[in-house]
Amino acid sequence: MSWQTIERYERCWGPFLDQQVMGYCLGLSLRDLHESIRVTLGEVLSVSSCNRLVLGVAQQMEACKATPLAAPPPILLVDGMWVKIAYPTSERREDAQGRRRAVKRQQKRVVLSALGVWPDGHWEIVYWQVASGENQPAWEVFFKELTAKGMTAQTTELVVSDGAKGLENALGEHLKGVPHQRCIFHKIKNIADHLVFDDLEVDGSLDDTKAVRNAKQARKQAMLADAGRMYAGDVEADIRAQAAAFRATWEGREPKAVANFFTDFDKTLSYLQVDFPTSLAPLIRTTNLLERFHKEVRRKQYDIGMFQSERGCEVLWYLISMRESAKRQAALKSRS
Repeated sequence: MSWQTIERYERCWGPFLDQQVMGYCLGLSLRDLHESIRVTLGEVLSVSSCNRLVLGVAQQMEACKATPLAAPPPILLVDGMWVKIAYPTSERREDAQGRRRAVKRQQKRVVLSALGVWPDGHWEIVYWQVASGENQPAWEVFFKELTAKGMTAQTTELVVSDGAKGLENALGEHLKGVPHQRCIFHKIKNIADHLVFDDLEVDGSLDDTKAVRNAKQARKQAMLADAGRMYAGDVEADIRAQAAAFRATWEGREPKAVANFFTDFDKTLSYLQVDFPTSLAPLIRTTNLLERFHKEVRRKQYDIGMFQSERGCEVLWYLISMRESAKRQAALKSRS
């Protein structure tokens, strides 16, 4: 018979506290977490103790960020998401218990994230970093950290982004020679921002305001649909033929929108250079996978209003990324 030492409360508290942390990940605020534990065990933990419980995951998070990847992903999707974080000021105030507390002020920060995609269809968040802005210096630091984790110009076959400012130069500095894929979804969506609506076909049976509104909507939908049809196939010559037809159809009426769309158009075809399963092409020609992850984080931010610290923000990023990765792994196993 073998024996082992069990720390005090370890047997009964471990899984329970893990479950509570997952509740926080799924949308509970710290006060919700405190209430959940109080209902189950009584007044055992204060709100501040619940906060320490959540921040206790920080060690796992920091280890995850620092550990090099055994098998770096060949495809990287990168993007930034703006969040609200509270930072202490030089001011102090007295709370209800008479304690002196630092006054915090809300500030906006951007969390830069990288999502890796592997040939078997698995994907996960491989790195993230809080930055003061989405600019070239921030991206340079970000890509430097990715390199330290093992994602180099030799392991990376494609980087996908929505064309964020400063990213192109930073990419050339740290992942030189790696093809850069412009997100097709954002490229098509941006057409709407440059429409001037010349020569509208207006329905004369409607009042002027409604007729113009309907005509604008119809043009927008038609242009976006035509642009989307370009990428229905996976043969570059066919896509370019569709692009030429798109230009011929719309350049006379919407020259500004067409000119903007064809700026860096070749970068929307970079995914065709990658030796990757054709069935996964939709995953690597847009940043949609990363946008979905950001949507999950936004739901949490909506619940809590703002993060009380950078570390708290990063802990949540870690928890949600682990949750999404586990869901993806389970989905892949069920198919095999």
